[in-house]
Amino acid sequence: MTYPIVELGDVTKTYGDVAALRDADLVVERGELLAVVGPSGSGKSTLLNIMGTLDRPTSGTVGIDGHDVARLSDRELSALRARTIGFVFQQFHLARGVPALDSVADGLLYSGRPRSERRRLAQRALVRVGLGHRLGHEPHQLSGGEKQRVALARAVVGDPPLLLADEPTGALDSRSGAVVMALLRELNRAGTTVVVITHDRDIAAFLPREVRVRDGRIEHDAPVLHEGARA
Repeated sequence: MTYPIVELGDVTKTYGDVAALRDADLVVERGELLAVVGPSGSGKSTLLNIMGTLDRPTSGTVGIDGHDVARLSDRELSALRARTIGFVFQQFHLARGVPALDSVADGLLYSGRPRSERRRLAQRALVRVGLGHRLGHEPHQLSGGEKQRVALARAVVGDPPLLLADEPTGALDSRSGAVVMALLRELNRAGTTVVVITHDRDIAAFLPREVRVRDGRIEHDAPVLHEGARA
């Protein structure tokens, strides 16, 4: 039986008296490319944390790759996250003085693979994002767009079926942002499910599906009609 890669049912997340997310229902099928869009404070980051199993809901059900998150121990949850989910954030989180090849290989530190294999897979991932010529470059030798591509390579080096990209173009100029979005589309075409969390409606408008979040609620979830498909 094939399960959705993400399935949220009536999910609520509260922090004290504040409901960051309310009664959220969301199904993401394998192979989808979609945007979760909303202004600052809308609840989209909380939704990301729930989908990424970085946080547990106050109530409701969360299914990731067919697993009921509530039934998993912290150790089992960490293992599920490691093999299933890749994360890309607005801030690149690259360690100072560490070459790109090792930054990406570090994404496999807990995989049990030997160092030589981790480096081989890291090189392949960097070539995949167009940085095969930057393997030995440290963060200060890379542009912002290149840093984000290193972070993207690190997120996909283990071939996770789900990629969560949180404001992946937020720290980039428009040209570098366009390159990163093109890479996300390529990864999706290769089979990775990609969820882009953004406040940028222009980005959302060019993805096949848009989920809008406001005041902690999913207020809209529908395919996007592009210019060629408009009535």
